[in-house]
Amino acid sequence: MGQDPQTSPSSRVGEIASAVINLVTHVIDNVDRLVSDVVTDSGAVARESEALYAAVSAGAASVSAAIRGTPRFGRVVQELVRLVLAYRMHEVRARALSAGEARQALERLHQRSAARLLELCVELRGGVLKVGQFVSSRMDLLPEPYVRTLSRLQDQVPAVPAEQIIARVEEELGAPLDQLFEAFDPDPLAAASLAQVHAAVLEGQPVAVKVQVPEIERTVEIDLAAMRVMAGVVQDLLLPHLDLRTVAEELQRSVTRELDYRREARIAGELAQNVAGQPGVIVPRVHPGRSADRVLTMDRVDGERLTDFLDGCEGAGDEAALKRRDRVLELLVRVTCAQILEHGLFQGDPHPGNFLVVTAGESVSVALLDFGAVTRFSPKLRQAYAGVAAAILARDHLAVAGRLRGLGFRTRDADSSALVRFAEMMMDVFRPAPTVTLADLDPRAAFEEALALARANPVVVPQHFVLLGRVFAALGGLLLRYRPRLDLFVVLAPYLAPVLAGAAPGQAGADVRTATPPRG
Repeated sequence: MGQDPQTSPSSRVGEIASAVINLVTHVIDNVDRLVSDVVTDSGAVARESEALYAAVSAGAASVSAAIRGTPRFGRVVQELVRLVLAYRMHEVRARALSAGEARQALERLHQRSAARLLELCVELRGGVLKVGQFVSSRMDLLPEPYVRTLSRLQDQVPAVPAEQIIARVEEELGAPLDQLFEAFDPDPLAAASLAQVHAAVLEGQPVAVKVQVPEIERTVEIDLAAMRVMAGVVQDLLLPHLDLRTVAEELQRSVTRELDYRREARIAGELAQNVAGQPGVIVPRVHPGRSADRVLTMDRVDGERLTDFLDGCEGAGDEAALKRRDRVLELLVRVTCAQILEHGLFQGDPHPGNFLVVTAGESVSVALLDFGAVTRFSPKLRQAYAGVAAAILARDHLAVAGRLRGLGFRTRDADSSALVRFAEMMMDVFRPAPTVTLADLDPRAAFEEALALARANPVVVPQHFVLLGRVFAALGGLLLRYRPRLDLFVVLAPYLAPVLAGAAPGQAGADVRTATPPRG
C-alpha cells in the first residue's frame, strides 16, 4: 500500500528532525567531560530539541504537501536544525571548559559550521545560496570564519553546464545562438545563486548576458518555504529579539522580484537616468532586443571586484592607495544616499559581488550591477528617513527615537526608553563624537550591547525597513571593516537638505539647523 501523500511528507520531516535530535542527544549523553550539575543542562538541551522538533513539524504542516514532500525541503530543514543544535550543544559543553578552551572550541565550531554551510549553499544553489550571500555581507558582525568562508559565495559559485544555459537563451530569445550574438563565451564571467553571466559580442560591442538558471523558480519556492518555517522556529525558541519572520517575508518578495528580468531591465534604465549626472558611477545599458523574461543583455563593464580592490588598497598601504580606497567607499555612500533620499529607488541587495571598481589612470569609478532586488520609497517615506538621519547627525537621541516611532518602530512592551537607547547606539556608529573616527569604533562591542538591549526589550522593525536594513548592513559592514577617513555629515548633508525642505512648515528648518555639526 502506498503512503498517504497528505501525511507522509510531514512524517518525513518529523523523521528527519527526530534523527537529528537522537544524534545530538547521543552526543550529549557521551560527553564525559561534563560535570554532574551540567548533566541537568544536557537534559534541558534534549528537551529543547524536542520542542524544536515539535515547532518544525508544526511549521512544516503549514507548507503545501507538494513542497514539504520534496527531498530538498527536508534537506534544508535538516541542516538548519543541525546548525542550531550544534550551538546549543556548545553552550552546554562550554560550562565544563576553561574560558580559553571554550573560546577555542567555539572557534572550531564556527569553522566547521561555516564550511558546512558553504557546501550546502554550493550544492543546493537557489534560495539557499541567496541567503548565504546575504549573510556573508555582514562583515562587521559575523564571526570571521563565516565572513571568510561564505564570502566565496559572492561570485565564485560552480557554473551550470553551458549547454543548459545556451538552451535557455535560445528558448527565451527564439533563435539559434549564432543568430543572436556574434560570439558567446560558454565559460561564465560569474555564477550566482539565481543566474550566471556570460560574455558575448553584439553588433561589435562587448556585452554581458545574464541567464536565469533553469528550473530555478521551483527551487526557490521550496527553499523559501523551508526558510519561512525555520525563521519562525529560530525566532520563537532561540532568538526572540530578532524579527526573523519579517526578514523572511521580505526576502521572499525580493527574490520573487529578482526572477522578473523584464522588470529588472526597466529598473536598470531608470537607475541609469537617475545617476547620469553623478561622477564616478556607472550603470550598464540594457539591450532590449536581446532580453526577455529570463535573459538580460547589458553592456559589459570590465573592472575589479569591490572587496578585491579594497583589499589591494589596504595591502599596498601607501597614501595614494588609501585615498583610492576612501574615494571608492565615499562613492558608495553617495550613490546610496542619492538612490534612497533623492530618487526613492534603491538597490536592496548591495553585496560586494554587485559592484565593480573601474580604474582609469588615477581616477576610480564604481559600476552598479544586478537590479533585481530594487525597491521604491514614496516622497513621504524618504522625508521621514531623512528626518531620522538629520536627528542622528545632530546627536539628538530623543528626536531619533520619536521619528523611529513615527515610522512604525516599536518595542514589545511599548517602553520608549528602549527606543531611545536604540537611537543612541545608531548615533554612536553613524555620528561619532568629534574626537572619534570610524577607525576608532568597535563594532563588535556595539553589537553585543545592541543584542543585550534587544533581548531585554526587543525592537520590532516595520516592513519597509527590511530592505533598507540590508543596505545599511552591507554598507555599514564595509565602512566598519575598512575604516575610511570620511566625515559622514559632509557626505550626507547635501542629500538631506532638499528632502527635508519638503517637510511640514517649520519642521524642515529645525531639522537642517539641528543637523549642523557642532563648532569647535
